[in-house]
Amino acid sequence: MSLRKMLSRLKLGAFVAALLSLTSAGLAGDSIYGTVTAIRQADLVVTFDYGAGTYEIRIAGIDNPPDSNIADEAASFVSQRLLRKNCRLRFEGRTPEGKMIGRLFTDDPDYGIKDVGVELVRNGLAVPQSSYTGYKYGEMKAAEDAAKEARLGLWKTVPK
Repeated sequence: MSLRKMLSRLKLGAFVAALLSLTSAGLAGDSIYGTVTAIRQADLVVTFDYGAGTYEIRIAGIDNPPDSNIADEAASFVSQRLLRKNCRLRFEGRTPEGKMIGRLFTDDPDYGIKDVGVELVRNGLAVPQSSYTGYKYGEMKAAEDAAKEARLGLWKTVPK
């Protein structure tokens, strides 16, 4: 076999290996099922165990509350719905620093299948991230309007 053919095959092999490593790290739009094993309150990051490994995931589409009491409530809300429970993670991308961003969906027969980001906003525990365009049909706006109308969380003391 000529040196040129060997190099060509090595390049192809390296390319295939690189593609395979990308898919195992998750691409935007991919979904996997797993269990949330930890929640970090400061930036609503969850540790998601999918059996073959774990991911640190920032919940997509929301800005975290600056008020520490509301931030504690938000972390408790996420813990009650996800901690040590099965859920679905849909990858949305990465931050400029390389951190994974995703949408988390509950998989609870009693609570139903819910998008955790939308539910945080609906309960006044977070606000929609203005730059995020991953929600359709006005889900986040409707959730925020419902929280404002019910004067929940962040909206308790804001005049109507």
